[in-house]
Amino acid sequence: MELSEFIGKPCKSKTAYEFLPKKKLKIDLEKAVEELATIGTIELHSKILLMANIDNAIISLFASGKILVRGEREEEKAKKIAQKAVSTIKESIK
Repeated sequence: MELSEFIGKPCKSKTAYEFLPKKKLKIDLEKAVEELATIGTIELHSKILLMANIDNAIISLFASGKILVRGEREEEKAKKIAQKAVSTIKESIK
């Protein structure tokens, strides 16, 4: 999967950048934990949300496919971090 399959925009409520899938998707967060652990540190995971520290930014990955990159105001840096996460979760996408 590529980041081009997402719509990116600054998050209104926090210092973050969010990416929403253009098409409906479902993420198996249990599998995503294993995959994202290869590129970052897992901070939290539940049935609906997974949080990981990747390149000194906190990524929130939702079962709906929404990705929130916290702590990064610059769009290009946020895109690079999100792309890294998206390209890693190949087996998790349903």
